[in-house]
Amino acid sequence: MEADQPQFGPLRSILWPIHRSELKKVLSMFFLMFSLCTCYSILRNLKDTVILTAKTSGAEVIPFLKVWGMLPGAIIGTWIFAKLSNRFAREKVFYILVGGFLLYFISFAFVLYPNSDALHLDRFGDFLASVLPKGFKGFICMIRNWTFTIFYVICELWSSIVLSILFWGFANDVTKLSQGKRSYGIFNIGANSAPIFGGALAIFCSSHISIPFFISASDPWHQTLMQLISVVVIMASIAMGIYYYLNRKVLVKELPESYWTSPRKAGVAKKRLSIRECIAYIARSKYLIYLSFIVVGYNIAINITDVLWKEQLRRYFTDPNEMLHHMNHITIGIGIISSLGAVFISVMVTRLGWTFVALLTPTIMTVMAIGFFVFLFCGDLLSAFTASVFGITPLALTVYFGSLQNCLSKAGKYSVFDASKELAFLPLDAEARIKGKAAIDGLGTGIGKSGASLTYQGFIILFGSVASSTPYISVILTAVLFFWILSVIKVGRRFKEYSEESGHLEEVKEGPAEEVLAPQS
Repeated sequence: MEADQPQFGPLRSILWPIHRSELKKVLSMFFLMFSLCTCYSILRNLKDTVILTAKTSGAEVIPFLKVWGMLPGAIIGTWIFAKLSNRFAREKVFYILVGGFLLYFISFAFVLYPNSDALHLDRFGDFLASVLPKGFKGFICMIRNWTFTIFYVICELWSSIVLSILFWGFANDVTKLSQGKRSYGIFNIGANSAPIFGGALAIFCSSHISIPFFISASDPWHQTLMQLISVVVIMASIAMGIYYYLNRKVLVKELPESYWTSPRKAGVAKKRLSIRECIAYIARSKYLIYLSFIVVGYNIAINITDVLWKEQLRRYFTDPNEMLHHMNHITIGIGIISSLGAVFISVMVTRLGWTFVALLTPTIMTVMAIGFFVFLFCGDLLSAFTASVFGITPLALTVYFGSLQNCLSKAGKYSVFDASKELAFLPLDAEARIKGKAAIDGLGTGIGKSGASLTYQGFIILFGSVASSTPYISVILTAVLFFWILSVIKVGRRFKEYSEESGHLEEVKEGPAEEVLAPQS
């Protein structure tokens, strides 16, 4: 029992609140999370580079992919997980799904990609281009380069299936509430530090290693692709080894026999709120309304800026290896900044207040967006100035401002944004905290992502390209950032009042909520 365990000192209670008897379990799960997140950090950059540098492709394809590729992919992936969970024990489901991902990645790198010219639907794509308006270019590209589309979707499903469902589902199954409060923060350190290792590993393997077996690749980019997929296979195999060790050596005495033999009935989950119930519940409270604006605002802003930035990347980098190299440096930056933010978040909230911490992400995005759009819209006028002062073109500065915004905004999301959002629920009563979180996380995230993609699709279809749509998108982004910042200020005022009224102020400053919630990847 934990009551019998020795108490931690002040410093250890912050840095390492783990008992000696828990060491094998916590360290194993830390490295399991680290390995799986390292794979995703490599796959995330690979999928973007593959799709952006494909024949006749551009950033126009991304909004179409997120709606017509990711949505069906998520439904199919969840259905497969449910079917496997109803038939096999938990451990076997992990091996089957992770092994299935790896078999596909190997097939893509060694079979599908080198034969993509023969497999892609170029004639059908040309036919669609002749009968559909110019604005459907992204949709046509998605169909034309169908093997790259599937690769993009499968890479994204690694996050939702392997990280969110398999890892966090496993962690919630085998971790007691009292232990989770102390160990989940350590797992998050593994998740935040993995991009540093993954980005550096990808740069090293693509720039300084040339495996003789892969020299027969059709081009240098294909060789890089094969080498990085091989790295993903190795890291995922290590993760499966750690998972085997956890189940066979560490947890075998803790869990009942039914855990190892009984399928996990995926259908017996908690009842989720419907869309109508989500809206009705949020509408009862101005506090929840403003909090939902914050979540929707982030998801719209990050998805809008992501497409604009990737279009500039496509224009600036003509070599896929150079683009991947640049994106891996950004991944390393995200890992470093998010890890530092996660370490200092409690100090910042205590010393500077919730509002200051919550304003960091939208403020940074606003400042970086100003620089991005100045060089994007005024490039011709500023070309002489940028050449003489910075020695580079306005397009290069646009790419660097966009890269810095992407790095800081995603790092802010993984550290200060998520933490401040979770803290905002603590002063509420138990029902509002649980139902409000379910409604806002489910509905707010969905509306933000799909709303941004559908808006982009509409503008691209109407105006023909991302470049032509940019002035209108910039207006929408400005409005979203304004309402996001305003909502943070409103929530900050009520947060302070609620905290004082309910007597939770000290509890909020010091730490854990009553309920441990698995962080979103």
